[in-house]
Amino acid sequence: MAAASMTVGKFLGYSRSMAFDLSLTALYGFPPNYILTDEASKALADSPEEYDFLMDQMLPKMLIGGFTSVTIVSVIIAGFFAKLL
Repeated sequence: MAAASMTVGKFLGYSRSMAFDLSLTALYGFPPNYILTDEASKALADSPEEYDFLMDQMLPKMLIGGFTSVTIVSVIIAGFFAKLL
């Protein structure tokens, strides 16, 4: 997962750490990815403006990555179980 995300992230123009973070959204889904993004922004920001900037940069990517990965995986798993029926 790390190698694939970093390769695709380089192609899309993301840093290696952001690409890997986006791939991890598949593991923990919606509520935790919002909480983790919020906590990381609070820890890194020295002012409310920096906090807002970090949230504006990271949160949309994390949410879309989580929803997309969960949707794709759900369809694949449903297709697999449908064949078993």
